[in-house]
Amino acid sequence: MGTAERGDWLDLLRREADGELTGAERAQVAALSHDPEFGRLRASLTHAETLLRMLEPPRPAHSLAPDLASEIAWSAHLTAGALPAPSRRIAAEVAREVGLSARLGTLPPPATRSVAPAVASEVAWSAALRSGPVLPGSLAAAVTARIGADARGAVPTPSAPPPRPHNPAPTLLVGGLLVGLTLLGVTEAWPGLAAGADVLQGLVAGLSPLVGLGMGLLLLVSALIVWKPTPAVQRLGAGGFVLSAALTLPPLYQAAQHSGITLGQTRTVGGPVAGNVIVVGGDVRLLPGARVEGEVVTLFGDVRRAPGAEVRGQVHALLGRAPGDATAQQTPPPTGLGLATASAFRPLLGWLGGAAWGPVFLALTAGALGLLFVTGAAPLLARRQRHAPLRTLALGVLALAALIGPALALALSGLLVPSLFALAAAFLLIATGLSVSAYDAGRVLACRFRLPQPDAVGSVLGLGVLALCLAVPPLALVVALVGGAWGAGTLLLTRGGADAGRSLTA
Repeated sequence: MGTAERGDWLDLLRREADGELTGAERAQVAALSHDPEFGRLRASLTHAETLLRMLEPPRPAHSLAPDLASEIAWSAHLTAGALPAPSRRIAAEVAREVGLSARLGTLPPPATRSVAPAVASEVAWSAALRSGPVLPGSLAAAVTARIGADARGAVPTPSAPPPRPHNPAPTLLVGGLLVGLTLLGVTEAWPGLAAGADVLQGLVAGLSPLVGLGMGLLLLVSALIVWKPTPAVQRLGAGGFVLSAALTLPPLYQAAQHSGITLGQTRTVGGPVAGNVIVVGGDVRLLPGARVEGEVVTLFGDVRRAPGAEVRGQVHALLGRAPGDATAQQTPPPTGLGLATASAFRPLLGWLGGAAWGPVFLALTAGALGLLFVTGAAPLLARRQRHAPLRTLALGVLALAALIGPALALALSGLLVPSLFALAAAFLLIATGLSVSAYDAGRVLACRFRLPQPDAVGSVLGLGVLALCLAVPPLALVVALVGGAWGAGTLLLTRGGADAGRSLTA
């Protein structure tokens, strides 16, 4: 606990004792009540107040009885003394004043002068002044502002010039250009978009309908919490999050177990496969003994199917070929600049397919956590995440949906370059958000067990717990998605709070 934070806590406790807390400060004190250090500080202040009340009042340095007796004696002596006699008699002067007042009262009052001529002159001058010529522009507002500013000792702000007439031509021109470019892009990528929609429909058909229900509920609850974060909505959102996780995560994990995505490598299938076969940047070889229960999808690669291979679903060769398979859905590979761009990304896809994702992801998360810890942003982020858990989680879910959804659509339509950039941004956002969640969880554990240096030790504990969770496949999926979305929402919410005044209340 720093000196500044201790001073803020002492000020909150003093205002609580005086009964001067606002609604936001009461919520902050209630949230801090779970902090052990805050509890110890409140207990120490209460003990000090009890000891001060038990002290006896101080005794006077000497007796006041002699001084008090002297004052009483002088008061009695002065009260009993005779009043001094007046130096002269005032009866004659009072008689003269009464006579003069009687004579002045008998005099007639002075004659009053009529004010009618003066009033008539004022009315005439007022009428003459009102019928003056009309000025070209009214200066009353500027003169009044300057007079008021001179009285206040401030410089008046000049009046704004009249607004110029709005010309909608540039807006219409830019809008029409954007609409035309959008239609051109959709027209050029329409075959890929249609094929990608068919592939997505085939992949979604193999999932449980509960997945779509859970995803829709998750997005709806997240948008509702971000739009109106009241306590009632947050309680409802907590139940919605739990229900959507129960509906979505088990079917997704089961589908991930039965299916697999291969990046940049050729996949050979010679036996039964319970799910889908998806290859990006590589070929698929189906041997005579292959039995695929789902879809076979290759993006920028070919599908070579032996005569004895069986595929219950559809074979899709996006930006590739499927020679010898008349039932396969094929989109022609790119030519020219598109072929050169896609070919340049094939080595990257091969490296991504052969990389050890667990250590790479853990190293990236540790690097992001170290950067946040060095810059001093980690405690602020952890405090924000702890004070507004549901709002940060909802904001992170919406941010990841805004990145992963378009990236998937671009990849299925054949636009690999923007899809990879969007997926890289989502991957970095998840790693950075997961570092915030790991730091917060580790710091809570360090404070719970009263370990020294809770910030540094909490970072190490959080990374250790994260490494253990990534080693278990079911926990890896849940921790990566929930922790990444939670921390990503904390980053975005803290950024918005800094722009609005760096408010720490949720």
